[in-house]
Amino acid sequence: MEICPAFIDETGHLTGPRQQQPVYGIGALVVPDTKDITNSLYRLHFNFGADRMAERQLIRKNIQSRGERPTLAEVDRLMHSTRHHEYKFTEVTRSNLQHYIDLLNLYFSFPEPQFHALILDRLDPTYSLTRWSGDRWLAYADLARELLRVQLDRDVFAIVDLQDKPGKSPVYLEDTLCSVPAVKGCLRATSDMSIYLQLVDMLLGCVQFDWKDANGYYGATSRRAEEKRTLVNFVKSRLGLRGDERLLSSEDSYRKWDAPSLFTVRRGRW
Repeated sequence: MEICPAFIDETGHLTGPRQQQPVYGIGALVVPDTKDITNSLYRLHFNFGADRMAERQLIRKNIQSRGERPTLAEVDRLMHSTRHHEYKFTEVTRSNLQHYIDLLNLYFSFPEPQFHALILDRLDPTYSLTRWSGDRWLAYADLARELLRVQLDRDVFAIVDLQDKPGKSPVYLEDTLCSVPAVKGCLRATSDMSIYLQLVDMLLGCVQFDWKDANGYYGATSRRAEEKRTLVNFVKSRLGLRGDERLLSSEDSYRKWDAPSLFTVRRGRW
């Protein structure tokens, strides 16, 4: 495939309270050969859907057999999962954690994809949007371009998670990204249309969480962080790291793993 897709997503905020949003990140997933991995990912996704359908049917039967109104927990389970379920790192829970692990395990079984992350530490005293005149849209476009400029080693068509361009901004994301010689085209799309955009969200979420976790953002016994930490530690294990090792420490500016597939994390500058 001469030109392959590159899926791009971001997480966090470039402005606002730094303590609440201490990390901003952009991730890119390059898939040189989509044939087999696409079939495998969607087959697993639809199997998850069948499992959820069976669970809903069981809940309905239990409600009917009792002859009572469903509990709030049952209503939540009936309404939460559908065939069009979207995988998001922020929505990892005890009930769906294994699905996320299985999906990432399948992803790592293919050596061809490349994942790249650019992380900005907003708690760094030198952090500032001055370089972009305080314009967060301009900063986002410029940082996404920088990630692709530095990391791409082949021609790609960029598919970017939909972000609304401010009406008065003269900056078009498509033009900005296509200024990178390796980017031959660009399309903004909603993440629910592509499991690849959802994979970027999951992997980038792991990198962001690990940075925040290393800096004490989550308590050691935080229940809301427990499942996410388990997922992050699974990703680390596939990269050959221990749970107490970091994907990017405060001393690192760049880290790279070549196996099971290319995975890089870079610290952004401004």
